[in-house]
Amino acid sequence: MAFKMVFEIEGKCVITLEHTGGQTSALKSVDFNLDISNNMNKSMYLDDDGLPTKVGTKALTQAFVQGLVGNIHQAHQNNFWDSAQHLRYIISELERAFIEVPHLKKTTFTR
Repeated sequence: MAFKMVFEIEGKCVITLEHTGGQTSALKSVDFNLDISNNMNKSMYLDDDGLPTKVGTKALTQAFVQGLVGNIHQAHQNNFWDSAQHLRYIISELERAFIEVPHLKKTTFTR
């Protein structure tokens, strides 16, 4: 029987918005970080400041990508949003978000 290891990688993102009336809200901050299960080597994924390492950055990206894909599929299955239209919206938001450069800091979330 082959060795099997099960582990969890969690990417968490919290956005803070300010609403002052009307149809939209202003983005005030974005906090995100990576959490991994206890059976993994934390130093491989997080540096001494608690920020993702190169390996951790890939793991965090994969967690967010898989979350987006799951969200696109569930929205399509429930007839909330056409998948192609949803994906175009995501691409548009990614383009728009690159206009503003984020300030990175360690963010801690409780599991």
